[in-house]
Amino acid sequence: MPYCPKCGAEFVEGQKYCPSCGQVLEGGGRERVRRPSKVGAVEHLSLGFNLAMAKPMIFAPVLVGGIISIIIDNLGGSRLDLTGFAPILFFASIVSIIGSIITFVLNFATIDMARDAYMNQPLDLGRSFNYALSRIVTFFIASIVAALLSITIILIPVAILMMVIIVMDETGIMDAVSQAFSVLSRDLGDIIVILVVSVVGYALLGWAPLIGGLLTAGFGVVIDIAFIDVYHKYRQEYMTY
Repeated sequence: MPYCPKCGAEFVEGQKYCPSCGQVLEGGGRERVRRPSKVGAVEHLSLGFNLAMAKPMIFAPVLVGGIISIIIDNLGGSRLDLTGFAPILFFASIVSIIGSIITFVLNFATIDMARDAYMNQPLDLGRSFNYALSRIVTFFIASIVAALLSITIILIPVAILMMVIIVMDETGIMDAVSQAFSVLSRDLGDIIVILVVSVVGYALLGWAPLIGGLLTAGFGVVIDIAFIDVYHKYRQEYMTY
């Protein structure tokens, strides 16, 4: 079978476009054909909000993670002098470490549940948690890569999209980064608007007393769905024929 000159994927002779990347395969063309879309940043955000409100189960991971974070903060910020109680101090440290790992896994379980909600699949916290736990090494490395990308500020959108794509496509880090750059180059305007809304939303909700952390975590679910919608629309427009 012949191979696409752009991405190397196999294709059946006679196809006009590569089924993987959309490369024109006839006439030596080099441009992708994009299906026209009327979906913009407002529509992505509206879908994220409406879907989250329609399926509140999607907030389960962030609620559990928020409660665990509160417990860890209370253990770490305790004013009790535990210097003379080594076993208690050791136990508190172990609980904090385990809690941090669980919270980390729940962050990716949130994206997985957001994907399931978006694709109209049954929502199962246990299944999403187990999925995230099974890929914890990949997600840990991806978090380091995302942190390095975020240092540059301008690559923050790539870091966010990378996390979404790793879960959406169940792919590796390098492929996700490559796809993230492609999405960014095509939908830069919408992505910037979503980022601005997210920054403003996090700033405002973070001021809420007591429950600010939970509110920002819940708002993050809406943003996750918005980015999932951005990527899904990209796949429909560029990669499906």
